[in-house]
Order: sequence, then structure tokens, then C-alpha cells
Amino acid sequence: MRYLLISTAILLAGPALADRIETAARLTDVTVYPWSAVTLRKVDLDLPVGTHELVITGLPFDRDPARLRVEGEGATIGAVRLQQERALPETPEKSQELIAAEREVIRLTTALNERDADTASIRARGTAASDMIDFLMKLAGSDSAGGQDITALTGAVGPLLTEARETMVRAATEAAQAELGREELADTLTRAQARLDALRQPDGERRTLIVTVQGQGKPAQIRISALTDNARWAPVYDLSLNRKERKLRMERGLTVFQNTGEDWQGVHLTLSTARPMGQSAPSELQPEFLRVLDNESKSYSRAAAPVSDESLARMEDGGYVIPVTEVEPVVVDSAIAGMVGETVVYDYPTPVDLRDSSDALRLPLDAHDLTPEIVAEAVPRHDNSAYLVADTVNSTGAVILPGDATFYADGALVGRGMLALTAAGDDMKLGFGPLTGIKLERRLPDESEGDRGLIVKSSERQETAILKIRNLTGEEWPLRIIDQVPVSRQEDLSIDWSADPAPDETDPDGKRGLLVWNGKIAAGEERDITMTTKLRWPDGAVLIPDN
Repeated sequence: MRYLLISTAILLAGPALADRIETAARLTDVTVYPWSAVTLRKVDLDLPVGTHELVITGLPFDRDPARLRVEGEGATIGAVRLQQERALPETPEKSQELIAAEREVIRLTTALNERDADTASIRARGTAASDMIDFLMKLAGSDSAGGQDITALTGAVGPLLTEARETMVRAATEAAQAELGREELADTLTRAQARLDALRQPDGERRTLIVTVQGQGKPAQIRISALTDNARWAPVYDLSLNRKERKLRMERGLTVFQNTGEDWQGVHLTLSTARPMGQSAPSELQPEFLRVLDNESKSYSRAAAPVSDESLARMEDGGYVIPVTEVEPVVVDSAIAGMVGETVVYDYPTPVDLRDSSDALRLPLDAHDLTPEIVAEAVPRHDNSAYLVADTVNSTGAVILPGDATFYADGALVGRGMLALTAAGDDMKLGFGPLTGIKLERRLPDESEGDRGLIVKSSERQETAILKIRNLTGEEWPLRIIDQVPVSRQEDLSIDWSADPAPDETDPDGKRGLLVWNGKIAAGEERDITMTTKLRWPDGAVLIPDN
């Protein structure tokens, strides 16, 4: 076999051609990535010994010649070119596949027309019978019939009326019978026409690939792969929490979208977490230049030499407390960030249909039962009620990719959100909606009488806050309360705090300033936490956020 990267130029100047063969390459396989896809087409044919030119029609218009790759089995690939603007110098012969599709459309069109003509003929007999009845009734009531014998008139007109009405009944029955199966025939014709349109090459919508091949006198297969950025897939999740049974079920699915310019019909679908259209090499760092604030001119000047952390953290001349921002590493957004050399691939077991720019295909993947630790999590600083939270571990044995998630608690839909990238074995915290029966409040004492809970001086600030949690539900709940205190990264800024009762955890998972209280709250119970925070800084300095 031989692989060849395509360009718009003719790669080789081939010898005189023995013949030209026009055919369409059927789309058989698609590998979809988060923001791109690779399509695979195949052409099977018998090639006699010698040089031949294959004219492969029907390639979507979005195909980039630099992203095409051709390989041959049972044949040697020569020159390859992609026809984009100019037509071929001569009209190639039609492929047998195209001829068969045209004949099928003609056959089905003829059959449908003949069927409609027969139905119209039947309905015409019924209409003629109805007209005959109207004529006879008018004749019987006309003046010209007044002098005739009633018995004779009845004997003459009666059989004619009977025959006409019988004809109407038969015509209606036969017409209804003739209509049976017409819709199926029309649908078959529509599909045949669509197939014919796909094999043809509409101007400006399709491209033609011309491949010079050397036949070896045996069956050959030509495979054409192309990379397109007009397709993508994403994971979706349904998470169902059963509090009574303490069970958490995660059902995983996939959504696939494509606007590649063609319909996918009966393709073998593979979904990969690789990102061929994304970054493939490490980021390159550039020199970092710092500036310091000149308090006299209130302007910035470029530092002439590296400065120490101490000098950046403090400038006494102007009396400012200058915050120092720690430089964080640049992180490139990626679905597989931190996973060097690991690619997850999902091979869907059954053929898939997906129409261009029309369908959003959702495919089921698998389901896993996770073990949850259920807790009511309270954040009084921002929320007025606690939230139902399930702490669990990714026990699926595989990475959980970022994706849309729908959350259910005890059978009820409670919300939607996103799942973060989670490696196998990592902890997960999942929210399942508010617990309106557990009320939260963060109160400054006597706030309405002059803000005596908050004391601010020119170089000092003191705050006393009370966190109040009330359980108005009829059951006891595991409870986790989270609050925070400010954090200083400067010696000149002093921060002291106290809490009653003291927290069970400080700085969880390295998150500085966070405080956590764990325990339980009984039905009807009310719990208070008193927190005092005191900040001091040099006179004349200004306290500002250090973000």
C-alpha cells in the first residue's frame, strides 16, 4: 500500500491513459473528534493491467486538498489532483452506479405516473356517472317530459339511474384501492432521486478527485480519507440520585453534529478524544517584563533590572500598599489536559445515519453506579438555603470528560450543569438542587442601628458576623458549612480571625482562607457560628483587593 498527501497540483505526470473510469466513492467510516472529523470513502473495482484514470465524483465542497489522503490496495497510486473550478476537458463516461440510479428513477417515475393515470381514469368514470344522474333527473323534471306516460318514463330512466349510481360506487371503491401503496412508491422515488443527486455533481457544491492508478489485473480498493472541521461530538450525562437507597447512577451518552455538506448514511462511527485541529506542541514562553508605579508622576516605568519580591510587595515612599499578583502558569483549554499520550476512543457498534446540518444525534454509551455521601452544603455568604450535594469518586475506571449534565433527585428533574474533567479515582462533588427547608443567613449584629458589626478606621478594619442555619425540615441532615476569611500575601497587612465554634477544616484542598464545619443538624434545630475578622495595615496606605 502507498499513502499520498494530496495537493492541488499534479504530483506526477502520468503516461497516456488507457481509459477513464467515473465512479462515486461510498462513505463508509467516520471518526469524529471534539472539533473535527475524518471521513473514509472506498471504491471497489476490477482494474485490468495498465494505466487508468479514476474520476471520483461527489466529494463535499468543504474538502481541503491539503487534508486529503489516498491509499490503494491492489493498485499503485500515481498522480492525484482535486478538481475545484475548471471542468474536465472532456465529459467522462457515466459509472455503472450512476446509470443504474438514473434508470431506477425513470422506472419509479413511470410507475408512479401510470398509477396516477389509472386512478384518474377510475375517478373520471365516477364523475361521468354523477353527471349522468344529474342529466336524467333534470330530464325527468323538464317540460318536455310532462306529456309522457309516467310509467314509460320511469321504465326508461330508472335503469339508467341505477346503473349510474352503481358505477359511482364501483369507481369510488376502485379509486381507494388504487391509492393503496402510492405513498410508499412516492417515498421510494424520493429516496432514489436523492441517491441520484448524490452521485451527480451539482455545480459549485461538489468536487471531483482524479486519480491515476496502475492496475495489476485483480480487484482493487481505493480509500480516500479527508479531515474536516465541520463536525464534532460531546459527551452528555444523566445523574440520578436516590437518597433513600443512597444510590447514584450516571448514564453517559454522546451527541454528534455535522455540517460537512453531505448526509451520513449507514456509516461506521468512531469517536475519539484526540484533538487533531488543536494544539500539538507545548506552549513557548516569552520574556516577562515588569513595571513599578512611580508615585511622583503616577505613571509606569519599565524596570531596568530584576526586582525582588520584597520591593514589589512594598513601596513606602508614597505610602501605598502595592498588591503583588502571583504569576500563574498559562493553561491551554483541552479536553485531555494533563493526560500525556492518553486518548479515549469510543467505537459505536451499529451503523449510524446523520443528515447534514439537520440532525443532532444522541447515542447511548454506558451506565455506572457510584457510591454517594449525601450532605446538605451551606454557604451563608452567598446563598439563603442549603443545597443537596453528593460526594463521590469516579469509579468508572475511565476518565470522565467535560460535558453537559442533567441532574435528578428522587426521580425529579432538579437542574442542569457541566461535569468537569475527572480522572479515574478522583473525587467528585455533585449538586442536586436547593434544600429550601434549610435556611441560611449571614448577619452583622445591630447592622440596622449604625453598622456596629463593622468597624473601619484609617488603618484598621474589624468585622463580626453571625452565620445562622435553621433546619425547618422534618429530618436530620448531614451538614457542611463553608465560609471564608481574607488572606494576606504581604507582611504589612495583618489579618487575624476567630470563630466560635472553631472550624473542622481550614484551607481545604489548598484553597486558602476557606473554613469548613462538618456535623449534623437535627429537625427543627437552629445553629449559630460567630466569626470575627480584624485587618491592620500601615497608616496612609490604602486597602485594595489583591486579585
